[in-house]
Amino acid sequence: MITQSLPSPARLASGEPWEAEPAGTTPMTNSHQPRAGFTIRDLLMLTFFVAALLFCCVPWTQMGHREAYRRMQCTHNLKHLMLAMYNYHDTYRHLPAAMGGFGSAGDPSVRDANRLSGFVMVLPFLEQDFLYEQITSQGTAIPPPPWDQSFAPWQEQLEILTCPSAPRVESSLGRTNYAFSIGDVASDIHHLKEARGASAPGLCLGFRDMHDGLSNTIMLAEIGSPDWRYVPGNYAINIPAVVLDDPARCWKVLDEAKPKRAMYRSYRAAIPLHDLGRGYSWADGCAGPGLVNTILPPNGASCAVLGKEAVDGIYSAGSSHPGGVLVGLCDGSFRFIPETIDTGDLTQSPPQQEDIRKNAFSSPYGVWGALGSRDGQEKTDFDY
Repeated sequence: MITQSLPSPARLASGEPWEAEPAGTTPMTNSHQPRAGFTIRDLLMLTFFVAALLFCCVPWTQMGHREAYRRMQCTHNLKHLMLAMYNYHDTYRHLPAAMGGFGSAGDPSVRDANRLSGFVMVLPFLEQDFLYEQITSQGTAIPPPPWDQSFAPWQEQLEILTCPSAPRVESSLGRTNYAFSIGDVASDIHHLKEARGASAPGLCLGFRDMHDGLSNTIMLAEIGSPDWRYVPGNYAINIPAVVLDDPARCWKVLDEAKPKRAMYRSYRAAIPLHDLGRGYSWADGCAGPGLVNTILPPNGASCAVLGKEAVDGIYSAGSSHPGGVLVGLCDGSFRFIPETIDTGDLTQSPPQQEDIRKNAFSSPYGVWGALGSRDGQEKTDFDY
């Protein structure tokens, strides 16, 4: 049966015509509410934000790629330096002294002051024969001291001794970003009778002397170039001798602010610094420009005791690579050592000469100290 819906009484009273609708039907209504669309304005705003994000991110990505390339080049330099050391050893059956000269051993009165770096001796093995001949062809066959800025060979900037990541510094002397490791000693370092590390001023060691193993002993390590008062390329001078008994006190020369990366730590404004910084002369083998001891961690503070250059102290490895430094081991390999490497107890006194002569003993400075010692008989899990 079909039923029809009737109009309302008011509509019937008005006399308006009407048509019956089939039963079960309802008047049609618009059930769709208006909905906002994705406008051109929205598209433009999205495009703007994506472009801004890319603009911010791309430079950082490019910086990362550039630093990776620079670090690779730095590694390449270190490989060539280690190869030169090996060839020198094959020729003379020993490694060059970290500091020495062409005169009588230990005689500071000779013309070169017996302060020449081991890098001078390996020049012929770095394809620098002409430069070596210039150095050794003086009237007395003994060149002037390495701080003589008028001597042309000392002015040469050797690319193989320059890390691309290090700040470029204008200097009248050729700089270096690589230094010889003397292990974990801090006293009498220019007059050692017994070497604690793979190299030492005035002492020529051989691979046979690396009793801890060639792959466990550092020969060369990075040092930074001066940049403002940042730690890697600078060192404090005229520091009290107390740091020789308690290396942890060397940290006190730094500003209290602790940035995320140690390479951005700086020395306090009141602390005097060497005016030329670390590595100021590749030809100078004394501690300030040319030596590293494995006590404070990479990019740690450096403190010269009661003097400026050829004095005892804490001389830390450093670099402009984020997070650590590159080192060359005696087996010819290299490693990247993080700033967070274990350094043991930094309040312990560094080894003394009389202790080294008596017997072998482990370094008090953890894995870092063990890597610096040649005869500590440490058992370390070196996995970096």
